[in-house]
Amino acid sequence: MGKKKEESNKISELETRISDLENQLKRAVADYHNLEKRVIEGRSELTKWGISELLVKLLPVLDHLDKALAGAPEQEKQSGWYKGVELAVKELQSVLQSEGLGEISADGVFDPALHEALDTQVGEDNKILDVVRPGYTLNGKVLRPAAVVVGKSSSAKASEDKQGENI
Repeated sequence: MGKKKEESNKISELETRISDLENQLKRAVADYHNLEKRVIEGRSELTKWGISELLVKLLPVLDHLDKALAGAPEQEKQSGWYKGVELAVKELQSVLQSEGLGEISADGVFDPALHEALDTQVGEDNKILDVVRPGYTLNGKVLRPAAVVVGKSSSAKASEDKQGENI
């Protein structure tokens, strides 16, 4: 009888050991799947960061091209070079939009999360009067705030000027 009990205990110990190893294997597989997800997310974040760095460098080029087109004399707007540059700018904008770039609206109320006030002028309080440089978002995050001129009522502007003189 002692031998059967000993075998029974050994079988019980082996079953417990198998159960423990199965649980360890399940945890290891789950950890591996979580690691795979983190690596994929990390690569995605790295790609987004790389794109944003490139776009930040390209935005001044886009600004200059837009200014060049806007500053061209009226008689030049019918020429081939103008139409070619205009087409290239539109294509560049299209490519940038397909990567998630969007222009920040700057026609309305000043929002410090989206706009950078470069100057104030007499006008309706907190209303954007002029856009000095367009701003952009990348996949909903501000990449570059819009540089704007903000309106300030004449009484608020006068009191601000007086404070500046007293300093």
